[in-house]
Amino acid sequence: MRSRLIDTYKELWPLISIDQQHKKLPALLADNLPELRTIGIERVSVLNRDGEATEDELLLVVSLLDDTDQSVRLSAAKLLPEINLPDLSQRIVASLKDEQNEEVTAFEILYFKDNPHLVAIEPVLARLDSPLVEVSTNTLISLLRETPFAEENFAKWILIVRDAKKNHNYPSLLTLEAILGTDQDRNVLSELLKSSSESVRIAVADGFATIGYWKPLVPYKNDPVIAPFLIAGLQTNADLEAFNTLLSLRSSVDVIRWDSAALNILKALDTRSFLLADDILSEAGETDLRVNILMNVWKQSANRSLSARIAIAKRTVPLLNLKGRSDEALRLLRAYGDGMVDEDLLSLQFHTAILASSWDSAAEVWQIPQPWMNEWEIMKTNDPTAAVVIRQQIIQRFEQQLTETQSETLGLDQTSVLTEESTPEQEKIP
Repeated sequence: MRSRLIDTYKELWPLISIDQQHKKLPALLADNLPELRTIGIERVSVLNRDGEATEDELLLVVSLLDDTDQSVRLSAAKLLPEINLPDLSQRIVASLKDEQNEEVTAFEILYFKDNPHLVAIEPVLARLDSPLVEVSTNTLISLLRETPFAEENFAKWILIVRDAKKNHNYPSLLTLEAILGTDQDRNVLSELLKSSSESVRIAVADGFATIGYWKPLVPYKNDPVIAPFLIAGLQTNADLEAFNTLLSLRSSVDVIRWDSAALNILKALDTRSFLLADDILSEAGETDLRVNILMNVWKQSANRSLSARIAIAKRTVPLLNLKGRSDEALRLLRAYGDGMVDEDLLSLQFHTAILASSWDSAAEVWQIPQPWMNEWEIMKTNDPTAAVVIRQQIIQRFEQQLTETQSETLGLDQTSVLTEESTPEQEKIP
């Protein structure tokens, strides 16, 4: 009879309207039969995936982490990754501290691997020296990577890790030891980078990379097992020394990985260090790399001061102009809007607008003829064709403002600003 009742619920419940399901779910989740409470959890899961589950229904499911029946608790624990509630982490931790079933505990611990929260560190640490050492260790590594924590607790936490090591030969415990230990501890662990066990070497290198302790990894830069962790560690502890080290590795690292690492390091630097790094690239003749990095850092520089952004722009715009990307450079400079107060940058914007043939943009910067005359003089040598167009623009825009000397320099007579050969089309210059 009990089995037939459960089968009937499974068969008929999906046929009930959504409104009726919402009305009946609280009673189903509180039913005396654990099998029906489990069906209730499954129905909430279906509603949740369709965006229909209410907060009250999700709270009822989470409350079943304390159910007397372990199959119900397991069903609730499996649904945790799909639940989004403000205090969910605290509720799971409260359950985790008392849960005795290893399968339920494993799902509760796994929740924090993908949803790290500081409150979970010590409850998960408490499960290290248990059959759940693997899931606990991997979750702790994720927690320590992703959550802010007080290093003052490290001395206490590492004792728990070392106790677990006595009973469990699991390599990732070495990763935790590398993260939580002192530099003296890490110096001892660095000897394990020579281990014949690849999993041991990976575990130690992973711990070092996680905290940016990259120097012991440098001797293994050509080791395909260790090298990725060296690159990761340089990015974790991003400073000018890390960038110089990365630069020395350029020939031994694939281009995509190296470029990504360089960008991550450089965008993390303070402006002074970033500009010094750019000087290093400039001396190395890395023009294309400089353009790519400068543009990417510029796009992510909203949190830098205006003076810092101006300094970066002064490096970026001339390179873009050199690469024939003046339109792009002009868009970059326009991002300042009314914040353009630097005289050098104003001149750079004017020059860039001229190169981009954006005459109205140039006129927004200078409404007097002399700067235009200066650009024309330069272009006569560098780009005679462009110089002809600039001369026409000067005449069209500033004829009445030109001094006698400027008119003579432009080769104008006293009767017309256009040559006898001028066509009607030339008289109106866009």
